[in-house]
Amino acid sequence: MKAVVIGSMNIDFTMDVDHLPSKGETVPAVRLRTSPGGKGLNQAVALARLGAEVLMVGAVGNDASGKVLLGNLPKDRIPDFAIKTVDDSTGNAFITVDSQGNNTIVVYPGANYKLDMHWVESFKGEIESADFVVLQMEIPVETVIASIELAHNLNTKVVLNPAPALPLPDYVYTMVDLVIPNETELALLTGETNIVEGARKLLQMGANAVVVTLGSEGCFYKDANQEISVEGFKVNAIDSTAAGDAFIGGLLTALGRHEDIGTAMKFANAVGAITVTRPGAQESIPTYEEVEEFLRRREP
Repeated sequence: MKAVVIGSMNIDFTMDVDHLPSKGETVPAVRLRTSPGGKGLNQAVALARLGAEVLMVGAVGNDASGKVLLGNLPKDRIPDFAIKTVDDSTGNAFITVDSQGNNTIVVYPGANYKLDMHWVESFKGEIESADFVVLQMEIPVETVIASIELAHNLNTKVVLNPAPALPLPDYVYTMVDLVIPNETELALLTGETNIVEGARKLLQMGANAVVVTLGSEGCFYKDANQEISVEGFKVNAIDSTAAGDAFIGGLLTALGRHEDIGTAMKFANAVGAITVTRPGAQESIPTYEEVEEFLRRREP
């Protein structure tokens, strides 16, 4: 299975705290970790570790952080020729994680906002030959929309993770094969707090199918013909960073193996469950073999 990921690349600064600060509160961090991140790169790494052939289309700054991100790609067999180096700081994410694994994230886009359509179009051939093009919302919205249009016109399936949730014209959704929001993003996009109604609203806006991630509760799928709920796995969560990105990698690699949607959702839930039991972003994402072993141990 081949995937082209068009999205963000960051260096994550993760601070472990006893509890997340409330407004005006200062809390001490018990640990600081620095690691590669960004929703785009996280999803690319997840896809690669789970067996996909991945091209990452992104941008980094001409700085030490950019060199770190580029230097980490070979270990996951992700080529660097589609990554643009620009005169700006590499994107940064500042993450706070509490003792229950909950987090808050503040992102400085930096070089990610220099990812333009002229650069994306340089890889038209790779996009046309891919099974999926995967996008998020941490790059300029005009690049997201134009990339969706390009992939759709090339008859490549489009997967959109609307994170952070930003309004898009309804016509954009008509070109999206699969939208994957979490509960919060679904509510922001549709105004619906009910999962089923929110998914129905996205279909009415034009999306072909919707998978809503529900954290430890699992996930929910809806298209014009069916609704499917798949329960999550109960694990000891310590850090939810990148869990949604890992889930997307798991879902798409399973679909790429021609699994049915219910089986793919179960596999994706397992990927996410393993990820939350480990600290960090990309370093927490499992391999295909680890997921298979996890599922084997969980079978009745």
